[in-house]
Amino acid sequence: MPMTHYERTPLIHQVFNNGQTGPRLYVKHEMLQPGGSFKSRGIGHLINRSNEEALADGSGKLAVFSSSGGNAGLAAATACSSMALDCTVVVPKTTKSRMIKKIQNAGAKVIIHGSHWGEADEYLRQELMIQESQLGSKTLYVHPFDDERIWEGHSTIVDEVLQQLQEKNISLARIKAMVCSVGGGGLFSGIIKGLERNNLAGKIRVIAVETIGCDVLNKSLVNGSPITLERLSSIATSLGSPYIAPFAFESFNAYGCKSVVLSDQDVLATCLRYADDYNSIVEPACGASLHLCYHQEILENALEQKLSDDDIVIIIACGGSCMTYEDLVETSRRISSVL
Repeated sequence: MPMTHYERTPLIHQVFNNGQTGPRLYVKHEMLQPGGSFKSRGIGHLINRSNEEALADGSGKLAVFSSSGGNAGLAAATACSSMALDCTVVVPKTTKSRMIKKIQNAGAKVIIHGSHWGEADEYLRQELMIQESQLGSKTLYVHPFDDERIWEGHSTIVDEVLQQLQEKNISLARIKAMVCSVGGGGLFSGIIKGLERNNLAGKIRVIAVETIGCDVLNKSLVNGSPITLERLSSIATSLGSPYIAPFAFESFNAYGCKSVVLSDQDVLATCLRYADDYNSIVEPACGASLHLCYHQEILENALEQKLSDDDIVIIIACGGSCMTYEDLVETSRRISSVL
């Protein structure tokens, strides 16, 4: 049986808004992955496959390098720990100290460089990896989201969702949409790959949720072609990519996907409300998707249709380990004070 570095996560029917009528909402709990987020799927898959190939061709043990704002680095560190591989993660100065500690505790070396992910990534590729290669190491670059093998790993979310609904004797024809948060487009691309493999792309609509200040997909759609953001300003730092993966942009248009952009204030309010309702802490990147659970009108406006009690919407709770409850409260107060 092939080794995997992720877990099959629960798909749970959760009731929001005190049982208000509307579609049945099923939440996929990716915060329960070994690395705390869905990234364990794709990044673990990439590292595992690459390691197997390196061992098979005799090129030696891999030295893994990842650039990250936090969650991708933690996923890489966790996967490498399970395979006894050396892992170096470069994070920008904006990364919280508790996240750095988590990555270190997972066994990785952490280097802090740059004011944002792009600068951290450039330093990783153009300096650290070159130095390591000159020492004779077989290096593996792990991008946070823009790699087909990463999407292949993320696509297992779709397979699991379909299996879990069938186990509950629920017809797949009832699924009206899948909702996911979008940063650089790794999770979105994985969902598209999974839907394609199951001949459901275009039949099940995907709603891509972003926050103002990290809404590179939405701005690219308005522009008619992919753009690069010069500045990232949202508190949903896990969505903080200056560009969208080309495959994600192309797939969005090809399959009639829908875009939703939310404010930081709304997303923070949802994170705090979800914590109170379900005793579960989610960071703003995850709260962006969960926000639609509390606001059925956003779902219906995006899909341009009324949803019935018999309809099903799948929410991918992408997870993440960047914030505590205290962080959420403090950030919410800070934003409110400047409005």
